[in-house]
Amino acid sequence: MAARSRVGGLVVAYAALVDASNACDALDEVVVAADSWASAADLFRACGYRKVPRRVMYGRVPGAAVAAALTSPGTVFRKRFMADTPWTGAV
Repeated sequence: MAARSRVGGLVVAYAALVDASNACDALDEVVVAADSWASAADLFRACGYRKVPRRVMYGRVPGAAVAAALTSPGTVFRKRFMADTPWTGAV
């Protein structure tokens, strides 16, 4: 599942990805504001996420994810998939 939204001159990229631990419950929602989908995918990979989609299949980014990404463009934010927790910076 991946989506993107344009806000100003930025692309807000959102995806549900498996983290580097590859544990059975290691699915995270990740979001970042970047110049393009390609640069956002590179930022996701730099944080240890693999199998980042090359193309976006869905078009709707959750509002809370957009708000988190725009607080600090270029920073990848994460939270556990479908968890009711705040977005935190990915390490």
